[in-house]
Amino acid sequence: MKRISAKKSQADLPLWATLERRLIDVIDDSTDIVMEKYVRPDGSIMWPPVEEGFESIDALDDAYESFHNWPLYYMLGGAEKFLKLSHFEYDAITKQFARLSSGHGHPMVVDEYEQGYDWMHQSEGYLFFYLLNLADPENEKNRERSIRYAALYTGENKNVDNYDAEKKMMRCCYLGSMGAASRNFDDRPWSYIDWMSYYGLPYMDVEGCVTVEDLKIPEKAKRMGEVMRERLSHSDTFINIFTTTMAMNAYLHTGEKKYVDWIDEYAGAWRERVAENGGIAPDNVGPDGKIGGAMNGKWYGGYYGWTWPHGFYLIADAMAVTGQTQCLLHKDPSKVDWLRVQVEKLIEVSLDRDGTILIPQKHAEPGARQEYYNGKRFPVMPGVEKITDREDFEVLFEKDGWYEFYPMRISPLAHAYMLTLEGREMGLIRKLYNKQSPEENCVHADRYTKDQGGHEVPWLEYLHGNYPTYPEEILTHAIKLVYGRLKFMREDTQDPMTYSDAYLQMRNPVNVEALVQLTTGGLPPVYHGGLWMTSLRHYDAQNKRPGLPKDVAALVSEVLKGALTVTLVNTSPTQPRSLIMEAGAFGEHEFMEAEITELAGDPEVVHIGGKWLAVDLAPASVVTLKLKMKRFVNEPRYQLPWEEC
Repeated sequence: MKRISAKKSQADLPLWATLERRLIDVIDDSTDIVMEKYVRPDGSIMWPPVEEGFESIDALDDAYESFHNWPLYYMLGGAEKFLKLSHFEYDAITKQFARLSSGHGHPMVVDEYEQGYDWMHQSEGYLFFYLLNLADPENEKNRERSIRYAALYTGENKNVDNYDAEKKMMRCCYLGSMGAASRNFDDRPWSYIDWMSYYGLPYMDVEGCVTVEDLKIPEKAKRMGEVMRERLSHSDTFINIFTTTMAMNAYLHTGEKKYVDWIDEYAGAWRERVAENGGIAPDNVGPDGKIGGAMNGKWYGGYYGWTWPHGFYLIADAMAVTGQTQCLLHKDPSKVDWLRVQVEKLIEVSLDRDGTILIPQKHAEPGARQEYYNGKRFPVMPGVEKITDREDFEVLFEKDGWYEFYPMRISPLAHAYMLTLEGREMGLIRKLYNKQSPEENCVHADRYTKDQGGHEVPWLEYLHGNYPTYPEEILTHAIKLVYGRLKFMREDTQDPMTYSDAYLQMRNPVNVEALVQLTTGGLPPVYHGGLWMTSLRHYDAQNKRPGLPKDVAALVSEVLKGALTVTLVNTSPTQPRSLIMEAGAFGEHEFMEAEITELAGDPEVVHIGGKWLAVDLAPASVVTLKLKMKRFVNEPRYQLPWEEC
C-alpha cells in the first residue's frame, strides 16, 4: 500500500472542515434519547402497542427502516456504538416480528426472514441489512444470513417456490421465506382506507368501481379484491427485480459465480421484456411467462407498477438499483442506460409548464381514467383547454393513457450519472430541473423524507463548479436537522399506544446525506435497497475500523471519469492522524497516481497503482489530492484493507 504524508500545519483551517466534524459530534450524541425513550430494553420497538392477538403481513420493513442509516453513519466515521446498536437492533427486531402472527398460520418472520411481502417494502427494509454487511463483513452471522437469504430467490432453497427458473420469473408479487405468497390475496376485499384516495384505483376496468370512494361499498370492494387475485396472485412484477441486490449481497461475501449467473438470468429476462415492449418497462408477467399474461395482454397493471400506486417512482428506482448491481459485476456503466432510455421515452409524452417538463408517472387504458380529486369526481379531460385550474390539470390531464404529470424526481438519474459520468446524463438532468420551484435546486428547508435527502441537484452543480458555498450550506442544514429532531423528541408527549409502525422513522436523528456527498464523492444508497456506490471510502488506520479518523474531515470537490479531487484536513491542533482511502465502496476502482498539494507549495506526483492509499496527516494540516483513477476495473468485494495488507 502506497503511503503519503501531509507535514505542514496551518493556522487557518477551512470552515467546512469545522462544520463537518461538528456534525459528526452532534450525531454521535443523538442516540441516547432514541434508545431510552423509544426502544424497549431488549431492542424491540414500541409497536404494535399490544402483541397479543395481533395479525398482519405489514410493518417489518418500517421497523428495520428506523435504523437503516446507522451502519452507514458508522462507515462514515460515526462512533463505534452505531455498529453495535445496528447489530443489536437488527437481531432484536427480527426476533420481535418472529413473535407476531401473519394471519396465515405462521409468524411474520420465519427463519429470520420476511414470510411473504412485496419488494417495494422489502427493498426499503433490507437496505439496513445490506449496509450492516458492508459495515462489518467479517461478522459470520451476516455472512451466513446473506447466503441463506439469497437462496430464497435463486432457487437454491428447494423448499421455497419463489422463482420459476424455466420462465425466468417470480411466481407472485409477494415473496419470502414461506415462498410465493399468493395466499395474501385469498378472500380479501380491496376495502377503502383513507390513503387510497391519494393513490387511486389499482384497476379502472372493474365494473362499478369508478373512484376509490366506490370501495366503501362491500360488494364493490369484494369484486376489486377478486380481480386483483385473478391478475396478481401468480404474476411477477417489475419491482421484484430488487431481489437481485439480495443475491449481490451474497456475492460480495463469497465471490461465487452462481450469483452472477442468476442475477444476469433474472435481470436479463426483464431487460428482454423492456426491449420487447419498445423501451417502456412492462410491469407484469403472467403465470405463462408472457407480458400481460394475466392482464388481457396489457403491459401495465402489475403490483407496484405503472397504474398503482407509485407508478414510475418505483420503476425508476428498480432500474437504477439493477443497473448499479450489473455495472459492478460486469465493470460496465452502460448497464444503467435503460433508465435513461426510459426517461427519454417519457419525455416524448411529457408536458411543458413554463419551461418545466412534467413527466407522466402513471399509465392506464386511454380514456378510462376518472379521478376523485378535492372532494369532487372529475372525468378525464381530453385537453388542457378544458381545465382552468393548473393544479387540477397536473393531476387530471391524460395523454394517450399517461397521467399524473409531475416534475421529474432527479434522484434515480443522479445515481445513473454517477456511474457513467457522461454529459448526456447530466444534460438530461438539467433539462428536467424543476424551474417552477427554485428551492429544489439549492439547499432547502427541512421537510420530512424517509431518506432525509433530496439535495442531489445542488450537489451535482457543486461538483461542476456552479455552487461553491454548497459544503457549508448543506452541513449547516444537516446540523440544524439533527438539533430539530432532538428538540422534537425532548418535547414529544405522544402516547406510545397511538404510535404507528413508522413512529421511529420520523424521530431518527441520524442524517448522512451531507457526509456521504462531501466525504465520499457519492450519494446515499437508493432508498429501495440500493448499493452504496461511492468514489471513495475512508478507514481509520490507527483503530482499524471503517470511517474517517477522529478529527479528520474530507471534501470531494470534483469527480470526473478519470480523476477525483479530495481535500483532507486534520482539525486536531496537537495530534497526528492516519487514514486509508479505498477506491470505491467495494474496491471496484483503482488509484493510478496522486498529485499532492499542501499550502501554496508545488504539487508532488506519486504513483499508486492500487485500490488503497494510506495518508498520514500532521496536526492542523491540510492537503489536496488530485487522484487519477480507473473506474470499475476490480472485482467488487466486502473486504477490509488490513486483510490484504
